[in-house]
Amino acid sequence: MECSVVDIYETPNFESFICTIDNTYVAEEHLDAEGKINYNSLKPVLFEFPTYHYLRTGDVICKCLSLKEKQSKERREE
Repeated sequence: MECSVVDIYETPNFESFICTIDNTYVAEEHLDAEGKINYNSLKPVLFEFPTYHYLRTGDVICKCLSLKEKQSKERREE
């Protein structure tokens, strides 16, 4: 992602950058037939505070609005 810094929020020993997203880039191999990002192949990375860990994403756990049904089914099977 290409960002522009709009402001810097300073605290003791730390700075937070307030940015706007100017452009987002992705390799063509991670685009679907419609030119949309395929998150199953891309597996975006998240940065988590305060542990300073990078986390990989991308596994599908269920379709939208079906998580409650999936959890109920798992509970019945226990």
